[in-house]
Amino acid sequence: MEVKDASSTLYVASAIRKWAVEKGLIAAFPGSIEANLTGGVEPIIASVEIEALLRQKMLLTIAYNERARCIYLYTKKKVYNKDLKTLPTTIHGCGIAYTQGDVDEIGKMPSQAQGAAFSVVADPAGQSRYACGSSISPGNSRSAGTLGALVRDEGGTMYGMTNNHVTGLCNHSSVGVPILAPGVLDVDAGRLHPFTIGLHKSVLEMNVGTQGNIDIARNSDAALFTILNDAVVSSLQGGLYDTPTLVEDPTEGMLVEKVGRTTGHTRGKIVGRELGPLTVSCSAAEFSFTGHIMFENTWIVHGEGEAFSTGGDSGSLIVSVKENGERAAVGLLFAGGQDAIAPGNQRTFFLPIRPILERLGVQLVGGHHADLGT
Repeated sequence: MEVKDASSTLYVASAIRKWAVEKGLIAAFPGSIEANLTGGVEPIIASVEIEALLRQKMLLTIAYNERARCIYLYTKKKVYNKDLKTLPTTIHGCGIAYTQGDVDEIGKMPSQAQGAAFSVVADPAGQSRYACGSSISPGNSRSAGTLGALVRDEGGTMYGMTNNHVTGLCNHSSVGVPILAPGVLDVDAGRLHPFTIGLHKSVLEMNVGTQGNIDIARNSDAALFTILNDAVVSSLQGGLYDTPTLVEDPTEGMLVEKVGRTTGHTRGKIVGRELGPLTVSCSAAEFSFTGHIMFENTWIVHGEGEAFSTGGDSGSLIVSVKENGERAAVGLLFAGGQDAIAPGNQRTFFLPIRPILERLGVQLVGGHHADLGT
């Protein structure tokens, strides 16, 4: 059981959660998860009026920002200004933000791309190469997600990296299934003719179930496909910047950006992380599959003046941007959801990239056909 600093935002968020679970406002996490999260924590003391109002608003999840000492309480129903006469805006020195917002299903049909669904970069000789941040899908699925990055294993084999639910179809893709670029959903007259960019190789686990039945700490959402011809791909992200090979762990307040199939190039800020596992609905229509997956260590991004992502951006590589312009890879975008206080009313969820790369046994590729004009 983790020993928490009683003065930390994490402790206060855990104290709110313990109170909410004891009052039946929110369901306890299964197995030993709840005890590990709130054991040794004293619940907050709140009035019956606060309890009644949060019950009416239907508390869903809790997130926190240690750096800003802010806690986000996500509710199914909107909290109005008049409700703040009853609900506290600070608890034990931490600011409390009430925001309406649920979590979207992953694997469902994405929306139409707001610009080009893919980017092709070309050298002066006219050699075209497919860039990261572009549309891909399995050849047997009318879908589309994002090629996050190119990676290599110790043997030098190059792979494309994205989400399990994009090319692995939530564990259902057979090894060797062709991966198309652009994805099947983005194939149309007058557009780039689709080609087989690679063959499905492997995924990280996405197990349906609860703690005790499975080890949810192993749940992730990443997949590899073997690149068939590395001469036709580029490590450039949408032709805008190269994939960084430097890897950093995410922190609250970090400025980030990404290139994705649907919303293209967007910038944002890491605003917090989920308190405990995030439960996400996953589907693969081709296999009549639906399930609920629990993910630990999930982080939240708000866009800069607009939504950071939407459906179809899954698999995008999230990178940090420093004041000197240096970039580092920090996460793999895998889900999103409503958020009433975020630009575009959308929040983005990502998983840290470091453990994903370590478990896959690969390293990010930069500088691969990256000195091209567009």
